[in-house]
Amino acid sequence: MKIESLVKNIDQRVILNDINLTLNPGEITGLIGRNGSGKTTFFRSIAGHYELDHGKIFIDQEDIQSNKILKQKIFYIDEQYNFLSNYTLNKLLVFYQNAYAGFNKEKYLSLTKKNNLNPSFKYRSMSKGMQGLYKMILAICSNAEYLFLDEPLDGLDLIVKKNVLGILLDDVSENHRSIIISSHNLNELESIIDRALILKKNQIQFDYHLEVLRENARKIQMVFKTKKVPQLIKENSRLLHFQGRVVTAIFEHYTDELKKAIQAEQPILFEELPLTLEDVFEVNLAHDESNDCLQGESV
Repeated sequence: MKIESLVKNIDQRVILNDINLTLNPGEITGLIGRNGSGKTTFFRSIAGHYELDHGKIFIDQEDIQSNKILKQKIFYIDEQYNFLSNYTLNKLLVFYQNAYAGFNKEKYLSLTKKNNLNPSFKYRSMSKGMQGLYKMILAICSNAEYLFLDEPLDGLDLIVKKNVLGILLDDVSENHRSIIISSHNLNELESIIDRALILKKNQIQFDYHLEVLRENARKIQMVFKTKKVPQLIKENSRLLHFQGRVVTAIFEHYTDELKKAIQAEQPILFEELPLTLEDVFEVNLAHDESNDCLQGESV
């Protein structure tokens, strides 16, 4: 899927602006942003729930606005505006079979039976955990190539959560799909995604492939002899924490040469710490003025 120059305004306010992105088959991508950053609007725009103000979306080089059949390749259930509540699972099965030509009924029946989801249940009568599990089953059995999952683990207890993730990861290992997940639980997200997109100021401003990030970036904690932070650190890092004389920073392009140059400044403390997705989120979103702060520090 290729997204070109996507723009979406709501109530004369820009929510998404100039989004350009390629989603690759077989990749699990995390969509990360602060509350109100436009994650749900992004999903609704791609799924066709919102009309685009500008831009195009292509699947296999075809514009999905011109070829509506291509929308069968996209699965998304809107958490706020969906029609599921008043229907039994039996009726929902019929609907999704009609909506998705490749719907895998055999797998659906197997998974619902295995998870004790009675076909006569009404969706609204199920617990939030069971609803989350059921939506994941629908997503997998739709056989859509692009699954958009908006906070799919939110509010699920540990057992249900493991079950939901198990179903998702089993499917990824069997099929070549692109899965895009938003979640506020970055520790959970980090354990399953290959790629992280950071949505900030109406745009995707950072696009990290986690394998590359882990290979090239480092989180370093340092204390220097004087109260002045060396210029080398200011120029090559992003400040994560600054407390007293202790500087914790992320170096996105860390090399042996840079390490030697930092050690030449004779820090009292120089310690490499584990780098997490939470750190990446914080340095990019929670500390918008962190570099300005570090540039001005003489401590």
